[in-house]
Amino acid sequence: MQNRKIKLNIANVSVAVTGLYHHSRQVQPGGLFFVLKDGTYVAEAINNGAIVVVSEKGTLIDVPENITHITVTDVRATMASVAKKFYGNVVDKMRVTGVVGTNGKTTTTYIVRHLLEMATGKNVGVIGTTGVLNAGKQWEGITTLTTPDPIDLHRALACMYKNGVRDVVMEVSAHAIFYRKLAGINFSGVIFTNITQDHLDFFKTFECYKNTKLSFFQNLQNGVVVINADDNYGLAVADAVQNKTNLYTISFSLKHDTIVGTAQWAFVDDVRLSVHGSDFILGKDVKCHLALPGLFNVYNAVGAALLCNHYGVSWQIIKEGLNTMPPVPGRFNLYDIHGVNVVIDYAHTPDGLEKLLQNARAILRPKAKLVVVFGCGGDRDRSKRPQMGAIAYRLADFVILTSDNPRTEDPEVIIDEIERGIKTMNVDTLNRYLDNDVAMNKYTRIVDRTQAIEYAIAQVQIGDMVVIAGKGHENYMDINHQKIPYMDSKVLDNILRR
Repeated sequence: MQNRKIKLNIANVSVAVTGLYHHSRQVQPGGLFFVLKDGTYVAEAINNGAIVVVSEKGTLIDVPENITHITVTDVRATMASVAKKFYGNVVDKMRVTGVVGTNGKTTTTYIVRHLLEMATGKNVGVIGTTGVLNAGKQWEGITTLTTPDPIDLHRALACMYKNGVRDVVMEVSAHAIFYRKLAGINFSGVIFTNITQDHLDFFKTFECYKNTKLSFFQNLQNGVVVINADDNYGLAVADAVQNKTNLYTISFSLKHDTIVGTAQWAFVDDVRLSVHGSDFILGKDVKCHLALPGLFNVYNAVGAALLCNHYGVSWQIIKEGLNTMPPVPGRFNLYDIHGVNVVIDYAHTPDGLEKLLQNARAILRPKAKLVVVFGCGGDRDRSKRPQMGAIAYRLADFVILTSDNPRTEDPEVIIDEIERGIKTMNVDTLNRYLDNDVAMNKYTRIVDRTQAIEYAIAQVQIGDMVVIAGKGHENYMDINHQKIPYMDSKVLDNILRR
């Protein structure tokens, strides 16, 4: 599609370009270059063949006279709208579902996809943390961002449309909202999962992060919004969409809390958890078995089910879909390693780790041992490190601190900061949780993640559980700007072969 010239009108200036770019090194001859920061890379973009440069008013850049220079009020919003036009506005012909929240986005998108594919018999596209699923296949050549930048996003949507995809489910990240990546996309449905601490390295305060998430709902104009009423910010989401005549709202609760002002609400009863999945009753009489274990997956499934039912999917198909739901890559993936239950999960926030360990404990047999292996990413929110250390130490019987994408930081220093949270928990504090006279929790440090996992499995017996948190589906370890091949699941495969 980028080999031919496409005519565009930007700020009342008509141009014809062969491609859109915001990385100067990627520019091809005949391309349009968006200046997202300062003008440092404009010369490189022009040298590589850019014939049009779009920048924000007030940005000081030097553009030769033979290059078309367009100034706009908001370059990021302009990039989103121009990308949509360049790729034929195909998103307007698709039903787009968004999932907004800190945790649970990936699993929820996969459940929605599974239910819609069962109902329609057609491929449903997925865009999110695990990449882009286009017509049932993993699509290469796209960024690893949860929500891709607008150029990549609309390129992916155009490719999906060409392959016959008309339903797309996508994760909506806080960064995408902040950078206006989704400008011009009309969502038919949105599911709100939760808001907890994350990305404070970027947003600086939780208040800013929370308000960024809520702003997405404030700007919604039509469609259906499904709200997790049990989350602390469910009411804030309901307030954000209240009194919008073209929005239909559904709230749900496992605690029988309702949100005043929502058009519909649903209760979930008789929840039963096991390593084989979860059973629950949705509404008055919809008895469901979810093939995915964990209480958090019940929340994800209920949100997906209510949205799909609003789309017209029957309860019978929803029940069959939940019962046949395959595992989601890197999300509470359960392995049997010589009789030991081992869970790989992407949980990398305080709330995510806490819920993961609580759910692991809930499905573990009485007196079985729970061991957790985890670390924290480098060059990211440092404030969560001691919090996660304290959570792991409180909820697990044994904790192994290790590496998790240290990036440019020293992994030993990262572990020091996690360990600080453990050391601040005194025996009295622990005993309130453990309900015994002597706190028995212990921990160790093993920087090499492979060795940490091997050590964890060596410490347990048949029936015990090892939880490996933080990396989930990732197939690399990010060290000093290099992504070295690595997967938690491959470490387990090697152990099984011994």
